[in-house]
Amino acid sequence: MTVGDFFQGLVVYRMPILVAILLAPWFTWLICALIPGRREEPFLLSVNIGFAVTSLLLWAGYLAYATNTGGWERVVKEADILLLFAPPYYLASSVWVASKRVPLLTVPAYRALQGLATIAGAFLVLSWILGRIRIILFSYIPFSYFLLILAGLLFVAYLGYLKLIGKKP
Repeated sequence: MTVGDFFQGLVVYRMPILVAILLAPWFTWLICALIPGRREEPFLLSVNIGFAVTSLLLWAGYLAYATNTGGWERVVKEADILLLFAPPYYLASSVWVASKRVPLLTVPAYRALQGLATIAGAFLVLSWILGRIRIILFSYIPFSYFLLILAGLLFVAYLGYLKLIGKKP
């Protein structure tokens, strides 16, 4: 099975996948309402947010795959709009449901989500900066300032890593 086959399978089974994604946060909310508990609710909400993050990572992978093989024109022509909007909806509604049930800091997957988002943001900025460096840049700013900017971005990524593993920065 290739990556293309996997994403084609998503299109073939789009309705069951959409129904599952649209109902999963509310099903989790219903289970939490029926089985309240200090230990059970954070676990259920964490599993739900974990599935939401997984769907969002697959969404990002699909967008990267589609734009690298055919550009945005192909995504606009071939992509299913409902499948494109479902993962961000799933994550947003899952985080909202979790925030209404328990404090978000008690949900382990939320801490992991914060850490991953911080690391991803820092490395996206870092890759953007490194992709646009030309030798001319160093005539505008000293090299030591450039190294300080890179060190600051790596420090932000390290803070995200600490958040991901659950240690206090």
